[in-house]
Amino acid sequence: MTIVADTSPLHYAVLIGAGDAIFHLYGHIVIPTAVYRELLNAGAPESLRQWVEGNRHRIEIRQVNLTDDPHLRKLDAGEAEAIQLAQLTPDSLLLIDERDGRAEAKRRGLNITGLLGVIRDAALSGHIDFEETPGELKRTDFRLSSGVETLVRALYKSGSPS
Repeated sequence: MTIVADTSPLHYAVLIGAGDAIFHLYGHIVIPTAVYRELLNAGAPESLRQWVEGNRHRIEIRQVNLTDDPHLRKLDAGEAEAIQLAQLTPDSLLLIDERDGRAEAKRRGLNITGLLGVIRDAALSGHIDFEETPGELKRTDFRLSSGVETLVRALYKSGSPS
């Protein structure tokens, strides 16, 4: 399975110290050029830029030429390119968190997960501590509703995969 990632899940995974768990789970990731630019933007945290550069051997960057799709134009460039790249990549899993992007990806029938799904799967695989990681995420500006957290906790406790 090929993992196509948007910016936000990678950004927050690195902020909470779970960035390497993505590689433990999936081996490598594929990102579109817009996501790469967002990750290395001067406004991005230094730790994120260092993580990206330090893992370039596990991050494949692909050029995406966006179609003139009105649904994609409503999203930011990274989300739009990640969705289109996932559509063009057979047997892919799209790692995306933003509500509008997730809704569009679902509308297109894409296989998706978010950072919480990665956290759950990494904890089930023994790569991170599930009880500590959501608390770390709450200390950032990541938007985590209590309903979503409750659902992910239930899935974790049941051992259910993504």
